[in-house]
Amino acid sequence: MPKVTVLLPVYNSEKYIRESIDSIIAQSFTDWDMLILNEYGSNEECTKIVKEYEQLDKRIKVICNDKRLGLAKSLNLGIRKATGEYIARMDADDISRRDRFQKEVDFLDSHPNVAVTGSYQHHFGVDIDWIHKPATEPAQCKSNVVFFCDLCHSTLMLRKSVFVENNLYYDNTYLAEDFELWSRVIDFGDIANIPEVLGEYRVGEDNITLEKKSMLHLESGRIVAKTLKRTIGLELLDDECILFNNWKNDYFEIKDINKKKEAYRSLKNVLRKIYEKNQEVKFFDDDALLRSIRAKWAWARGGEPFNRMTDVEGGIDSIFRTKYPNPYINRFYYFWKENKGVKAKIKKICKKIKELF
Repeated sequence: MPKVTVLLPVYNSEKYIRESIDSIIAQSFTDWDMLILNEYGSNEECTKIVKEYEQLDKRIKVICNDKRLGLAKSLNLGIRKATGEYIARMDADDISRRDRFQKEVDFLDSHPNVAVTGSYQHHFGVDIDWIHKPATEPAQCKSNVVFFCDLCHSTLMLRKSVFVENNLYYDNTYLAEDFELWSRVIDFGDIANIPEVLGEYRVGEDNITLEKKSMLHLESGRIVAKTLKRTIGLELLDDECILFNNWKNDYFEIKDINKKKEAYRSLKNVLRKIYEKNQEVKFFDDDALLRSIRAKWAWARGGEPFNRMTDVEGGIDSIFRTKYPNPYINRFYYFWKENKGVKAKIKKICKKIKELF
């Protein structure tokens, strides 16, 4: 049996699938096999390409779904059929760096408590050039996953035994099936990221609709609420759940000053309740949770990146005493700082300026 089984779901993915598969074949670590999960209805060109690779490399097997399963069920099928000790996720338009598998296998071998490991990821595309740097330490990853999905999916490697033994499969009733799954994984093992770029994420090729984005936005708050209830026994009311919708910043869109103040007051109260409840049950590391709460508040109040982690000195109260500059200026600052694509900066700045008028 191989050490690693790669799961690669595809659907009409002919444009970049060769680059994706070639990056796996080029891995310095060679003890792997690959299950290409070809969705029912995928076009002839895509199917032809993956079948070609199946003939060229005996480590590659194509599974053609005989009915439409969707991403979650396809990945679950792959998890069940995987024979490797570890499962590596890959997407059809992304690229893995040559040393990805070797470094992730070494990490999992030396950290038996880790159920999921990933890495930093370089985002590239037309005028896009920046590095996504999720938290690396297990305690921080654990508390972050309460509020947002800060993992680079196509860099992840999973310890199969933890998933199978604890019935950790993707739930197809959620659009954000990845976020929902990681929120459950923290009950059974650690999540950690290697602080190196081991993957390349292609931006601009998806065609997610505004309707789906809106549904994901509303769903995100419900996932947060579900996680809080399960982990620390805190149950949120419906009007508290929406405070944690995270696909866009609703707070910036509130025009009425009094309503905006009330929204921030409500968020602050719930964040305090989360901290105080965790003081009782001790599910999350105290310092890590404070950093996550600060990040959530700074995102909502000051327009900071949602995963900007800084230490909190002075306890929970100090978080809410912080004064922030104009949030629009703050958002421009971090965008300019992190994205090297000059044209992208100019275009997005112009877009943001238009939104203000």
